[in-house]
Amino acid sequence: MLESTESLLPLKQGNTPLRVVCVGIQDHPLDELERLLSTLDLEIVGSARMASRTVNPATYVGKGKLDEVKALVEQKSADAVIVDIELSPNQLKNIESYLGKHTLDRPGVIIEIFSQHARSKEAKTQVELAKLQYILPRLAHLWTHFERQRGGMGNKGMGETQVEVDRRLVKKRMSNLRERLKDIENERKIQRSGRKDVLKVALVGYTNAGKSTLLNALTQSNVLAENKLFATLDASVRTLDPNSHPPIVAIDTVGFISRLPPSLIASFRSTLEELHEADLLLHVVDGSSPEAREQLEVTEEVLKELKVFDKPRITVLNKMDMIGNAVTSRNLVRVISPGSMALSALNQPEVIKLRDKILQHFLKDMEVYEVVIPYDESRLEALLHAHGSVEKTTHLEKGAFYRVRMTEGWAKKLGLEKYKT
Repeated sequence: MLESTESLLPLKQGNTPLRVVCVGIQDHPLDELERLLSTLDLEIVGSARMASRTVNPATYVGKGKLDEVKALVEQKSADAVIVDIELSPNQLKNIESYLGKHTLDRPGVIIEIFSQHARSKEAKTQVELAKLQYILPRLAHLWTHFERQRGGMGNKGMGETQVEVDRRLVKKRMSNLRERLKDIENERKIQRSGRKDVLKVALVGYTNAGKSTLLNALTQSNVLAENKLFATLDASVRTLDPNSHPPIVAIDTVGFISRLPPSLIASFRSTLEELHEADLLLHVVDGSSPEAREQLEVTEEVLKELKVFDKPRITVLNKMDMIGNAVTSRNLVRVISPGSMALSALNQPEVIKLRDKILQHFLKDMEVYEVVIPYDESRLEALLHAHGSVEKTTHLEKGAFYRVRMTEGWAKKLGLEKYKT
């Protein structure tokens, strides 16, 4: 069976990190690519830019630009070249052949990071599928980077080349992974059906905006939170506050990034489905980043692509502790996202204000029910407290009067209609 467990790049030469040259394209700054490569523990030894007015279908840029990069690679004794754009399979092959060094494009780097950070069975399956989708059209170029384990996968057909064998194996593996993801998606649907009457807020945002740290603070839990790009690939679900009524769950999701490979969005469909089920989106932005506005816009574009942009949304400018100036914070709110809330996930009083804002958002849209519950139906009284927000209680002769805010779903489930005053 073919497994795509090996890296798209040899990340180390023995015990020494791979020395790489970053190549930027057009006007995109290289800061983000450098952070991506740091996440892979690669050593960046130089950078270049391959701006070009016209795209060369064979190598993206002309020979002159490639010669400049080749000279830099030789000067820096680099082991590999990373290009900050998606290259066609032929362009990738031709550039690597011309430079004589391992070459990887931006989607390959992002997929490699996802591959390293996948922890759950679901995330590993999703990432492997995305990786194989990336590999398939590039097999003629990439197959030498991988070990192929074939046991029980069928014999080589007459006249087949090694690449044709690999292509057949990859397609079969992808088919198996898609079937596995269907099973996982069905399991998720069952899990979501158990939460259908629970209010849900989903945290979304650019990678490394501090979503997991904020989720931990909001829910007083311990979801993995690291200062790394794409540290979270699974949708973590936690109760917002055990003492809040009605109960609300908060869901962390995979972070977005500019020019995210479409295969990753497609592969993570079952995880991102949580956004469709959410009643409220909490858009977390790294307010300390110089690219905060651009990162906000990238996330909004992905939300549009996923058809959840019109959902109710609270925008949070996080990491205000790294700004350290209240006036600057207010200016950032005005410039980046008017009406947003600025805070630090490390400041508990500010987090409590956000939690209250989330609760108030849900309460204002709930129906108010005035009911009288007979004294012999104490179980129903307990359910009112558990799934609604009780505003008033009065003891009457025939039972207890309640004014309660509650979702229509729970009101129907509890049959409140027959207890109305």
